[in-house]
Amino acid sequence: MNNFAKLSVVACGALAATTAMAGGYYDHGRRGYEDNYSAYVGLNIGELRYSEDGLNTITPTVALLRIGAPLSPNLGIEARAGGSFGNASTDGYALTVQSMYAGYLKGSLPLAPGFSLYALGGLAAVNLQRDFGLGDSRDTGLSFGLGADFDLRGGATLDVEWARLPGGNNLGYDYSNDMATLGVAWRF
Repeated sequence: MNNFAKLSVVACGALAATTAMAGGYYDHGRRGYEDNYSAYVGLNIGELRYSEDGLNTITPTVALLRIGAPLSPNLGIEARAGGSFGNASTDGYALTVQSMYAGYLKGSLPLAPGFSLYALGGLAAVNLQRDFGLGDSRDTGLSFGLGADFDLRGGATLDVEWARLPGGNNLGYDYSNDMATLGVAWRF
């Protein structure tokens, strides 16, 4: 793991710890504490950015189902599962995300009524199918990310997020996986 990745993991952990220990609860204005302190389910759609040494970036479209529950007003857990809609190709090299799974600890920092920033840290698995190199790969490891939540009416939220997923090595060429998504979730 390079120094930037190590620093990012430490920063995400520090943000999660800071928000969990904040003690106070920022009133989001439209809803009370009881409504924010409930489980949620959501759907995110975006792009996985596959970057391998010696190749141009390949960006398949991905979709994720998210299920989460709060542990405290500023700290929660979240599980995810998803994959791509098909393959994406660049310069004749095709890639499909067969499946993705993740479990995260999510620290939230409310900044204004209806708006908060968050950091994610946990474990993830990415199963890729390529038409070049090794073909199949199953990478499991640490994953982290940053995002923002915007409250909507009726218990819905809109989020935008970037996450670093596990990478690996394809016949001597290192690769990394980043993901940017936009999603919506509903509290129940």
